[in-house]
Amino acid sequence: MELWDVYDHCFQKTGKIHERGNPLAPGDYHLVVAIFPVNSEGQILIQKRNPDLKLMPGIWAATGGSAIQGEEPWDACQRELKEELGLVATKENAEMVAAFKRIDSYNTIWLVHTDVTEQELVLQQEEVSDAKWVSVAELRTMAREGSFHYYRYLDWLLDYITGTQQQVK
Repeated sequence: MELWDVYDHCFQKTGKIHERGNPLAPGDYHLVVAIFPVNSEGQILIQKRNPDLKLMPGIWAATGGSAIQGEEPWDACQRELKEELGLVATKENAEMVAAFKRIDSYNTIWLVHTDVTEQELVLQQEEVSDAKWVSVAELRTMAREGSFHYYRYLDWLLDYITGTQQQVK
């Protein structure tokens, strides 16, 4: 049983706890992290979700998931990255680049700078069936074709990674 902290509309913990799998009450939110490892060549490490998962089975996606009770965004980033790929996020190699509110969640987006090889990864077989480095152009094509999950912020993030994003005015 996985438990989540419940947040309000101002991204403040309410003190309520929610059990995963049950619908959240209107106005309640939980915390989600998405992590995009990036290497010195500007490639992004993506993972293929296990085909037995309920959500997005067998599709290429970002590393991440829901924060568990008691975790802050940074804690959840570190845990998810370690669990799913065997990688370590440190304050020297990681940065939170965005946070936004969805219908029932707050999402934090992380970059982790690493030059780990695919052979060095330790995949969490229950959730991850494969992982690979792709270029920004390859990732855009995969998202457009539907083999990589299209996140609504993906174009902005890829522009951020390449240093071509527009300033918000």
